[in-house]
Amino acid sequence: MNYIFTVIFSLGAIFSNAQDGLDNAFAKANKAYTAEKYEIAIAGYNQILKENVHSTEVYFNLANAHYKLNHIAPAIYNYEKALQLDPNNQDVLTNLRYANQMKLDAVEALPKDGFKEWFKSVVSSYSIDTWAYFSIVAGLLTILLLILYVYAQVAGKKRLFFILSMLGILVTLFFIYAAFAAVNLKETERYAIIFDSEVITRIEPRSTAETALTLHEGTKVAIIETLDDWAHVQLANGSKSWIPLDAIKEL
Repeated sequence: MNYIFTVIFSLGAIFSNAQDGLDNAFAKANKAYTAEKYEIAIAGYNQILKENVHSTEVYFNLANAHYKLNHIAPAIYNYEKALQLDPNNQDVLTNLRYANQMKLDAVEALPKDGFKEWFKSVVSSYSIDTWAYFSIVAGLLTILLLILYVYAQVAGKKRLFFILSMLGILVTLFFIYAAFAAVNLKETERYAIIFDSEVITRIEPRSTAETALTLHEGTKVAIIETLDDWAHVQLANGSKSWIPLDAIKEL
């Protein structure tokens, strides 16, 4: 028994020391950023990410440091990564708009189906874990309402709990559906940011094929498929072409 407690204590100490180390690394990177030593800050934030510690704050601060150095593609990429973790973060959304203004490519999005885009925006507004949490909480509340319905003695209260429990079931089902929809979006919708300062895309996945478009760093593309060293991508305006894989970085 003492051995078990020793192991648990040791693991807790290791975890605590690791967390302290990451907190110190984050604080040092922030200090470098405040002192306008942006290259040092970038190295610090990247080191944290190499430890598989991914947070909105790290990506956001890393993006800000790149933005200060006019690194268009890395700034946009890291703002987008921050949004994947916190889609409603207004600070990230605002800074991403500023970063996008530095791009050379102005791509106008095609008109989209209103309801479909609305539902997609709702689903994308929260992470998969958040939707799962919502569904669990809603499910537990629904069970509580059903119990209250069963044991209610007054007809009025029984009717109220029945109606609320039915609404709870509907809300729970919606949250579950939204969670699965969020998983589906993550698995089927792949995006990338162009990192090359300028890249020529082709109508076919080979370097000798006819030129399709000339794109520049920071432009966001949707990945349709990949083939060997090429990616079939689509712009927001619907244009499709093939681009070398080493010219983009997938989000």
